[in-house]
Amino acid sequence: MRKLSLVALALAATLATSAASAAVIDFESVPTGVTSSVTVNDVTFTFTAGDGTFNVDNQSPGFPISNHNLISFLQNPGAGAFNATRPGGFSLFSIGCGDFAPSDDDDCRLEAYSAGNVLLASSSFTQPQNHPGGGGLMSVSSATPIAYVRFYEVGSFAGAVYWDNVEYSEARATPEPASLALLGLGLLGIGAARRRR
Repeated sequence: MRKLSLVALALAATLATSAASAAVIDFESVPTGVTSSVTVNDVTFTFTAGDGTFNVDNQSPGFPISNHNLISFLQNPGAGAFNATRPGGFSLFSIGCGDFAPSDDDDCRLEAYSAGNVLLASSSFTQPQNHPGGGGLMSVSSATPIAYVRFYEVGSFAGAVYWDNVEYSEARATPEPASLALLGLGLLGIGAARRRR
C-alpha cells in the first residue's frame, strides 16, 4: 500500500507541472499618469503606436471598467494596439473594454499570438452608437502557449476606450520527456517488485 501511495505522489507531482494558475489585474495598484510601460505581477503592458505612451487613468464608465484603467487615446489618438506579455506566456487571457455613453460606436478586438507570430485565437466586442456606457469582456485561450496578446479598438474614434480587469492563466507547462521517462521507469520497477512477490 505504501508503494502505491508513493506512486500516486510521484504522479501528482509530475502532473502538477501542467496545472495553470489564474490571476486578475485591475490596475488599482498602478499610479495614474502617462507611461510607456506597466508591469503588474509578471505581465507587462506596452502600446505599439505613436510615441508608445498611454495613460493609466481613473475613470468608471460602467462594468467592466472602474477606477484605474488603461487608455491610449489621450496620448496617441487613433488606431494602435496594446501588447501584453509575460515570461512563459498565457493559456488564457481576458480583458474588459468600455467607454462612457458616447455618440460613437466602440469596436474592441483581442488577439492571441504564438512565439512565431501565428494568430492562435481572437475575440471581439462591439457596442453601438448611443450605448448606455460600460462595455464588455473579451477572452482568448489556446492549448499552444500564447506568447503575447494584442488588444485595440477600431470604432469611429479608434482607441477612445478604456481597458480594465484582466484575467489570465499561465501557459500550461508540459512535463519534460526525461521526467516522464523517470516516472515510467519507477512504475515499471514497482510492477517488477510486485511480480517477484
